[in-house]
Amino acid sequence: MSRKKIIILIATIFLIICGIAGVFAMQRISEKNIIIEGNEKYTKEEMISFIFRSDWDRNPFVLYYKTKFSKQKVIPFVDEYDVKITSLNSVKITIYEKKIIGYVNYMGSNMYFDKDGTIVESSTEVIEGIPKITGLNFDSIILYETLPVGSDKVFRLILDTTQILQKYRIAVDKIYISDNKEVTLYIEQIKVELGTGEDMNDKIRSLNDMLPNLQGLSGTLDIKKYNTNNDGYTFKKS
Repeated sequence: MSRKKIIILIATIFLIICGIAGVFAMQRISEKNIIIEGNEKYTKEEMISFIFRSDWDRNPFVLYYKTKFSKQKVIPFVDEYDVKITSLNSVKITIYEKKIIGYVNYMGSNMYFDKDGTIVESSTEVIEGIPKITGLNFDSIILYETLPVGSDKVFRLILDTTQILQKYRIAVDKIYISDNKEVTLYIEQIKVELGTGEDMNDKIRSLNDMLPNLQGLSGTLDIKKYNTNNDGYTFKKS
């Protein structure tokens, strides 16, 4: 083969490679082909803006490389996410949000904790449906460490109360823990006195049964002592 033909062949192969590379570089995953699952706090559009922060991020090859070899982007209230490229123009992303059950306010920040009492997020944002815990004092709170309440009994009381409330899907605005280790809930215009942690699951189950009849009312409900018949509880209108 002559030198001229070799040069032409090499140039042709080079142009073909450049053309293929150009086609690959132009590939973009459209928003309608991005499937987001597991997101509750954020909308699909918000999650897309977190994960695809540049136009290049929508290229399937760039996305594959970053998924395999780069650290995941830090997204508030998200533990991690899984990216599965289903085709050159589609992707499925599964979101695993942090399981938050309550928060305390410390030095102007809301410190959110999970079911184990570990502080998992610090934010000025207030998340709807997550109760604020009040009545406690802290010398310091450190992210990713256990909520420092200073007493195992108080710690257990907070976790039990918040977990049982989530179990019955009761949305609470605020939970107050007194010096006597008694619990008071604030649900819209209703104050619920639960007393100590004794029979807490039964008390909150009774509260769940009574809440539909208390809609739109304002006052104080006393459930300090659990009643097996669900009667004998007092509600004082205000």
